[in-house]
Amino acid sequence: MSKELRFPNINSMIISGRLTRDVELRYLQNGTPVAKLSLAFNRNYQKNGEWQQETGYIDVVVWSKRGEQCAEYLHKGSPVLVEGYLRTHSYVDKNEQNRKVTEIISSKVSFLEKESYDSNSNEEFQPSDNSSNKKTSQPVAEVTDDDVPF
Repeated sequence: MSKELRFPNINSMIISGRLTRDVELRYLQNGTPVAKLSLAFNRNYQKNGEWQQETGYIDVVVWSKRGEQCAEYLHKGSPVLVEGYLRTHSYVDKNEQNRKVTEIISSKVSFLEKESYDSNSNEEFQPSDNSSNKKTSQPVAEVTDDDVPF
């Protein structure tokens, strides 16, 4: 008799880094904004007693008004904190090669540079380290791969 494996279904990401390029903003045919961020992040680790640093890169998709805000206030080099989930999808490129993309679908993007936003703007722009202004993340719309214009 085998035991049934109880495995939690968790797909949650929190990552901080800097944008490697300006935000790419597009609109779906129905007018929904979708922004693509390219994020560089570091990982420090010890190897043979010496500290090493490894840099990684990942794309982030930001939907709706927050995507427009990212395009307006962020630029190459801007520091951000992203919360969301991982999604992997495949496609065939123009050279008929199969490609696989892993990206973060964001539920929340926090701007970490004070100059990224106007102090008279919506409270959502406050940096995430200020717990008195903590906001709950916005719900993420259900979409299919066909909805993403990237």
